[in-house]
Amino acid sequence: MINIHLNGDIVRCPDIAAIQKRLIEIKDIHRICKYNFHEDSCSIWQDSLINWQNIKHNGCAGRCMLSGTMVCPGHIIQTEKGKKEKSFKIDSSKYREMCSSGIYLWKETDSKTLFITLTFPKFKKKITDNEINRYFSKFVENLRKNYNCGGYIAVRERGEKNNRIHFHLLLAIPFVPFNVLNDSWCNCIKDICVYSKNAVTTDKKTLFIRNPVRAIKYVCKYFAKTKGQVSKSRMVFISNNIIQKAFKYYGNVMYFLTGYKSIEIVQTSDYSTLYRIMDAYQFGLFFNKFLCPLFELSDKKTELYSFPSG
Repeated sequence: MINIHLNGDIVRCPDIAAIQKRLIEIKDIHRICKYNFHEDSCSIWQDSLINWQNIKHNGCAGRCMLSGTMVCPGHIIQTEKGKKEKSFKIDSSKYREMCSSGIYLWKETDSKTLFITLTFPKFKKKITDNEINRYFSKFVENLRKNYNCGGYIAVRERGEKNNRIHFHLLLAIPFVPFNVLNDSWCNCIKDICVYSKNAVTTDKKTLFIRNPVRAIKYVCKYFAKTKGQVSKSRMVFISNNIIQKAFKYYGNVMYFLTGYKSIEIVQTSDYSTLYRIMDAYQFGLFFNKFLCPLFELSDKKTELYSFPSG
């Protein structure tokens, strides 16, 4: 199977969904439930044969009718595991989702796309990462309701030098004076931080953009500086209206890449291979000729822009 991403990455890998479906069919035939309990060795199933005998007899193929219920031992074990502390990280899959969604945001929005950094001035009190995430959610909800924000991608990270927490944010929004955005952010976090006229900043490298597709990739690489880091709370935020999933194709990967130059091929694991066009000009041709029609993108041409800081 081939997964084609809007950011240009083509990944050849096994069809995991088909494999899982076949494994379930095999388990059903051998009367093994999805939690890997055999029906003959499951005391709950054996004790309930009388109640369920008109639906599924002992010894016949098929799924246990108690699977996933509150009396199912496998379900109980899985529920307890689910209560354990979760971890979040930016891996290759999450990077592709960010980058593909960023390109979709740039291509489909009616507004220009803004790249800013949300910083936290001096804290008034100690606060957890989960609480910080809630303040960020309040801010983007305000942008959506009052400033017509058409979508966003954000990454939470900590500075390498001083460990100060901040958000990098890419969003589609009609023009808003920079000081208004700054005041809106400061008002959102006023309970935990003092006011600062420089709480919202921007990267001046995105001020003049010649190739928006490359600019999106640059921004997402900026996002992915934390790639590989693990956190106990959520690090990546993408609005639901712009999330782009990979296009699945069954066939030869070179069908898509024939005629293009500077193709990088990387064996990313024992079961998957990554194909990527490295030359900027060649990728531009590939994007316009192949990716745009495949993902049914419009002919809109919005540009990235940024505000001067200060």
